[in-house]
Amino acid sequence: MIRNHPDADLLVEYSAGTMDIAPMISVTTHLQFCDSCRRAVGPLSSVGGEMLEHADGVAVSEGLLDKVLACLDEPGSPDQEPQSSADVVDDVADVLPSYLRQFLPVGNLAWRSLSPSLKVAPIGIGEKVHELALHRIKVGGKVPEHNHKGSEITVVLKGSFSDEDGVYQEGDFIVREAGDVHQPIAAKNEECICLSVLAAPIKLTGIKRLLNPLLTFSPG
Repeated sequence: MIRNHPDADLLVEYSAGTMDIAPMISVTTHLQFCDSCRRAVGPLSSVGGEMLEHADGVAVSEGLLDKVLACLDEPGSPDQEPQSSADVVDDVADVLPSYLRQFLPVGNLAWRSLSPSLKVAPIGIGEKVHELALHRIKVGGKVPEHNHKGSEITVVLKGSFSDEDGVYQEGDFIVREAGDVHQPIAAKNEECICLSVLAAPIKLTGIKRLLNPLLTFSPG
């Protein structure tokens, strides 16, 4: 059961089309799992339309906004065939919602290890502010405890994880703010795959803080 959703302000901003592209992708991905939020987006569209009339335009790569908004009125389900078929050479791609697979690069995902339990693969979409990435936590794996320098959106795509504040399952939409400290731990029966949107790099705490200079933050 999905217990964590975008709040009303985020859904209004989403309906207005005034979000940066990476957060918009994260909300649309959540909509692939969540019937209640899909139903909520419709009535909010009129409110969002009024906001859009007064919003400044944001330049994005050609065709990208169309891909994001293709699911706005009728997001569909995770079982739909992708609208475009990128030849992604990675087993993770097969378990992702078809909507999200549209944004993966052709070929291999560029996984990098941040710890023995965590791998991250950035998704390039031409963003200038946010880093969009897939996170893969091994079965029962612990992510190093870390602090957030900026906001982070996480959408659980497969499996589940827990931290000091609760348990998060497929479809859950979690928002962390600057200053939040936590340590995600994947369930012991299945690896956990998440979509993340970072507005600033994380900062490891404890003894692992020595690794902070090696961490990367790559909007793109």
